[in-house]
Amino acid sequence: MNPRLRSPFRSGWALALTWLVATALLLAGCRGDRPTDDLPVHVQVSSAPTPPIIGPVRLVLTVTDDDGAPVEASEVRVEGTMTHAGMVPVHETARREGEGRWVVPEFEFTMGGDWILIVEVELPDGRVATREREVTVVSRGESDGD
Repeated sequence: MNPRLRSPFRSGWALALTWLVATALLLAGCRGDRPTDDLPVHVQVSSAPTPPIIGPVRLVLTVTDDDGAPVEASEVRVEGTMTHAGMVPVHETARREGEGRWVVPEFEFTMGGDWILIVEVELPDGRVATREREVTVVSRGESDGD
């Protein structure tokens, strides 16, 4: 066989390069907490109990700007999902509790493990800031409160 016609994937360096590029693309897609917009919106999420447990959990979302001042929002929505197939996402709309403070009284974590909370903050002008937070949900016996 003519050496110029050989597949580049037969050589070790080409295979290694392909693997490195694929790994870099995969890792770049899994960064999680990087905003996809340039809006100066920050979301802090806390839960009661902490850590969150399987079942209903109170979520408190604090929405601020770059200076730490409360952000005026018209609505805040939360989607909880996991990274594996077959997971039915949980959707809730938070209720305003004060300046920059929003609450979901009973967010239903349906199973233990690593969750991604996708928080959408709708601003009065219709723009939406989307932020992601990772949380680990434990069973009742694993939480500090039990």
